[in-house]
Amino acid sequence: MAKANAVVKELTTASKGLLFPSETDAPFEAFAWPGAASPPNETAVRANCGAATDAPVEQLTLAELTRTIPSENRDDYAPLFAVLRNKLKGVTVFKVGAVNIDVYIVGRTADGQYVGVKTQVVET
Repeated sequence: MAKANAVVKELTTASKGLLFPSETDAPFEAFAWPGAASPPNETAVRANCGAATDAPVEQLTLAELTRTIPSENRDDYAPLFAVLRNKLKGVTVFKVGAVNIDVYIVGRTADGQYVGVKTQVVET
């Protein structure tokens, strides 16, 4: 868990002051999912974020999520995306919910823990 904590700290630092662009412009928050032993899937994501069993879950790549950021602002996110790419394996994005959507960017640390950052978007 020590490596997971170190990566969570790096993610916290890299995301400080960033707001994900949408109708809400929400900040990022680093997290670690305790006890996650297998790659996240829809069921695991719902369980770890406390979403209802019928909440819609959409899975996409980090590249797909990056394309939603206006091109003139993408450089601001470079430090965060560098930590995600360099410190985590199998980075995946999960969007949970409808309209007010929780976004989880999660990957696996070298010691097998699942960590990442979460934010919120509004899609109307």
